[in-house]
Amino acid sequence: MLLLKLCVIAVLLSFSYRIFERVLGVISKLQERYTIYYWGAAMIGGSLLWSNSYTFNAPQDVMRVLPLFLIILLVNLIISRSSGYNPVGTYNTVNFVLCFPIFEEIAFRGLVLPILAQHPGLGQLHSNSLIDVSGAILLTAFLFAVSHLQYYKLNRESVRFMLFAFSGGIFFGLIAQVTGSILLTIPLHIAFNGSAVLYARAASARKHLQA
Repeated sequence: MLLLKLCVIAVLLSFSYRIFERVLGVISKLQERYTIYYWGAAMIGGSLLWSNSYTFNAPQDVMRVLPLFLIILLVNLIISRSSGYNPVGTYNTVNFVLCFPIFEEIAFRGLVLPILAQHPGLGQLHSNSLIDVSGAILLTAFLFAVSHLQYYKLNRESVRFMLFAFSGGIFFGLIAQVTGSILLTIPLHIAFNGSAVLYARAASARKHLQA
């Protein structure tokens, strides 16, 4: 019963962006454009209300995850070239590089992950191994990947986005659960999105010069 309850809460949080978007669309089409900010404010508020959230915790065991952090950072900067992300316009670019990484980390690694980790069968993570991934991390990564269908239609491109999200969600989740904080996962997320935009802009500039 506890597992079902935790999973329902996790799923609702995972798709809460779409819920906010639909509600704002009914209230005001103008406000629907600012869904990210309303949703982000709600995730911050939820973190303030729930004491077990990872959102505002100072990271513990930083040295234990530091090698993994640096490896992920380097890999992020390389594989983001193939991500396919290319937001259009300043507004969408700023949201993609800063707002979505911050608010998604709060929602998924700050709230969903510790909620699922409350279950004894999902939250177990061996204290001496960084390669041991808990069920909570895997489930959070899956929800993080599927939740990207809130933003994109299901097609080949969105499947690629989800694969990147799932793999990133595993490693981000591992760092978050070990440290009990999202302070290290936020810069990783921003670095991935930011470098993806830089690669896309560079490719666009090259095509323009060749034209």
